Amino acid sequence: MRWRFIVVHHTAGDSGNLEYYRALHKKKHGWPDIAYHFLINNGSMNTSIGQIEVSGLWEQRTLNYSTKISYVNYLGIAVALVGNFENHDVHPLQYEALIQLLANLSMRYSIPPERIVGHGELQNTQCPGKHLDMSRVRKDVAAAIQRKREAD
Repeated sequence: MRWRFIVVHHTAGDSGNLEYYRALHKKKHGWPDIAYHFLINNGSMNTSIGQIEVSGLWEQRTLNYSTKISYVNYLGIAVALVGNFENHDVHPLQYEALIQLLANLSMRYSIPPERIVGHGELQNTQCPGKHLDMSRVRKDVAAAIQRKREAD
């Protein structure tokens, strides 16, 4: 399988859902879909906090448009959380959904937690925001994976 990375993003906007960002990305960039494979909602626009929406890019297992690095877009699974985490913390339910999704993807596609990166770790950007600590995310994913393995 080609997946080698998981790249975590924030939308930098505190409102939206898959359809909202799909329309925005199509209009603004001319992309065929939202830039990401998965979107984790914050409860805005008739969604539930922590609800995970799956884009057509994931359904087709195609590249994403989430970075300006083409090989990362081809080899990486893009996960975004609705919110601006430069300005505030991630909601606990949204964070838990992120950790569970990352742990499941990591196990399914043999992507070690060390290869789960924030967009800003690849490019000069504030994404996914200073309130989403990627070192903590990697530790929490590793712990989730360990718990899942012990339960099996």
